[in-house]
Amino acid sequence: MKKFKFFVLLAFMSLATTAFAESANSESSSSTRSASSSFDVTSVKTDGWNRIYVSYTPSKMKFDYDDADDVKFKGFTVGWLRGFGLTQSLPLYMEAGAGIQYRSYKDEDSESYSGYEYSYSDKYTMWSLNIPVNLLYRFNVTDDFSISPYFGLDFRVNLLGKNKSEVTMYDETDSEDWNLFDDDDMDGEPWGRFQAGWHIGVGLDYRALHFGVEYGTDFNEIVEKTKFATTSVTLGLNF
Repeated sequence: MKKFKFFVLLAFMSLATTAFAESANSESSSSTRSASSSFDVTSVKTDGWNRIYVSYTPSKMKFDYDDADDVKFKGFTVGWLRGFGLTQSLPLYMEAGAGIQYRSYKDEDSESYSGYEYSYSDKYTMWSLNIPVNLLYRFNVTDDFSISPYFGLDFRVNLLGKNKSEVTMYDETDSEDWNLFDDDDMDGEPWGRFQAGWHIGVGLDYRALHFGVEYGTDFNEIVEKTKFATTSVTLGLNF
């Protein structure tokens, strides 16, 4: 797994270096494409675009323990991206932006004993600032429709995190809250404030409308032997 992460990072850096070198040489070189090409080089938009988007982002907290089950979080992200061309001859682009990401998980159960109901719930909530950086190659299928495979890196700052436990027994309810990033609340093992990871995906653009799907995992642990893997389904508006 460490080798795979290294190659993802290496590929990202290599593509970025190649793209900037291509951009520097684009004024002194030219390329031609036949009419049957999968994209039209005259449609390369070096001025780029802006995008506002909302994503459904279910994720799994994966544990590096034997027989440990993944914990499934629900989530969503609302954000903005800026895309810009890296060359004047190829539809190679970079995107960067920021989004507010929310995750939540709740485990609950209830049973009855001798006419009394026993119930418990355990809920985790997190708010984070997510900063994606993408490299994408856009295939212009028609004047209105394009397909853009991409991969990139995520930089995430975890802003707020809370664990709330609630137990009801004999008609009495006890509850307790923990700050996931507080050393005292977490008995010396607070969750990490900063994470980085990789992702890969594909975007579909029809005129101003955007639809995308991606998957990625974290490089570093949010807590010992624990990482997030996230799937994103995105709807956006380009302008």
